[in-house]
Parts: sequence; structure tokens; C-alpha cells
Amino acid sequence: MRLRRLVLALVALSLAGPAWAETVTRDVRIIVPFAPGGTVDLLGRMLAEALAPRLNGRNAVVENRSGGGTFIAMQAAAAAPDGHTLALSATAILATAPVLPGFTMPMDTDRDLVPVTSLIRVPMVLVGRPDAPYRTLPELIAYGRAHPGKLNIGNSGLGGQTHLLAARLGHEGGFAMEQIQYRGGTPALLDILAGNADLYFSLLPESLPFIRDGRLRPIVFVSTERNPTLPDVPLAREILPGFTGDVGYGLVMAAATPPGWIGFWNAEINRVMNDQAFRRRLEDRQVLPMNGTAAAYREEIAHDRRVWGEVIRAASIRAGS
Repeated sequence: MRLRRLVLALVALSLAGPAWAETVTRDVRIIVPFAPGGTVDLLGRMLAEALAPRLNGRNAVVENRSGGGTFIAMQAAAAAPDGHTLALSATAILATAPVLPGFTMPMDTDRDLVPVTSLIRVPMVLVGRPDAPYRTLPELIAYGRAHPGKLNIGNSGLGGQTHLLAARLGHEGGFAMEQIQYRGGTPALLDILAGNADLYFSLLPESLPFIRDGRLRPIVFVSTERNPTLPDVPLAREILPGFTGDVGYGLVMAAATPPGWIGFWNAEINRVMNDQAFRRRLEDRQVLPMNGTAAAYREEIAHDRRVWGEVIRAASIRAGS
């Protein structure tokens, strides 16, 4: 009977999940690598709100550290192995910056950061000015070829998804564009709305309100399937085979953080991401919720590095191109 009770107790403990020794003792920082107002900033604030009741009376504070292609935020996270500092990460930056020719890494992300969990995937759509002399991707390509160097396109950081998609579009479309670097999607879109920029590969949640009121023109999605929100907008891969590239975001911490904290925050964030009401809030904003183990996020980064590494080599993409 004693043995049976012991076995039952051990089973109950295993079903209850890990009992983390880590305890939040001060305010938690969630560093966002982009300017306020965008999709990633909103995600950070949603996480902070959802985590607050679990922090022993402490606060979760969102800290925007934009610029440097997200590396300003990544360096801030790497410098704080205190268990109380997390950073939202652009998966594409972690995946591609180390293999982008000509790009000087301000830090070794593989060595200095540790993945916590994947968070979201977001559809991306190429948008432009509604008064532009092209409406479709074939018309854009023809215009770009006829007016070399006249078009410009924004990006939100060297080595990131918007930079690589823009370079790939120019390469596969056979025309040159000037790339303009911004501190996030919102400033890039505002420049198009003001008539100062031509094109941008935008996160759908950020550009959708402007698309709906006619101030931005959607040209193509870079998803694998048409988006039900804008079903008449074609896919880039329908014109340029294999041209896909929706963007992902996750959470990282300093590599020197004690491992127990990685498990603690993975469990806490997964609890939030598995909440049905939280997931609906994301889905209502055209965002696909993700989650999983730290190891799974590490493999997601490695997978994207293999895929985009092939694109970089095939298109001869370099930093600044």
C-alpha cells in the first residue's frame, strides 16, 4: 500500500507540471525591438498584461529599443542575464544575419542569446501607393525594368525579412530599387502614405486598415496560400515560383541566464499562448499564434537559416543590396 501511495503521489506530481524554484522578485522587462504602435509592440503589451497576475505583485514593463536592425534590443537582452529580462525576437534576423555576406554582426546571437519559445507567424503583403502606375506584380516588374533605380522600397533592418524580400524581388524581377531602412513597419507605412516612399513588405495587421480605406494598394501576399481577409490579392509565388516568406517572432533571453529561468518563462508564456481568449485576440488581428519548447524554437531558427541561406546565395544578396 505504501508503494502504491508513493507511485500515485509521483504520478500526481508529474501531471501537475514542473515546480520551478525561480520566483519573480522585481519588475520584468519585455524588450521590443521596434517602435511603438506595430504588431510586435502590441504583442509585447498583450503578453505584459497577461503575465501581470502571475508576477507576485510585480509589473511587466514593455521597453521599446528600436533600431540597429533589432540588434540594439538583442544586445540589451544579452547584457541582462537576470531572469527578469526577455526580448521579442525577429526570427528572420536570428536566422539570416549570421549568413548574410557583407553584414557585420554587432554580436554573436547564437552564442549570446538563448531561445525561449516561438510566439507568432504573421502574413506579409507587398503594399504601395494607390496612385502608382502599377496595380499588379507583373505591372510593377515592367515599370521597374523601364525605370531602373526610380523605385524605392522600405525595410525594417538589414538581414531581416523585409530586407531579404525586397532584395529578392529586385533580383527575380530583374529591376533595381533603392532600399530605405526604417525603425519598424509603422514608420515605413507612414512614409508611403505621405508620398515619400513607394513600396514595403508589410505585416498584414499593420497595413490592413490603410488597405481597407484605400490609402494603400495591396499587390501580392508572400504566403503559401491566399489570405481569406483579402482573397482577391494574388500570391507572389503565382508569378515568381517559390517566392514566399511570412515572418515569425519569438522570445529570447541572455545565454548566461540560469537555465531554470528559461524553463520557467517557457512554461509561463506557453500558458498565455494556449489561453483560448488570448489566441482569439491574436487571430482577430490576422496573427497566427505559435508556441512550443525552447528546442523547437531553436530548430525553427535553424530551418529558416537553411532556407534563406539558399535564397541569399542564389540571389547574391548582400548587406546594403
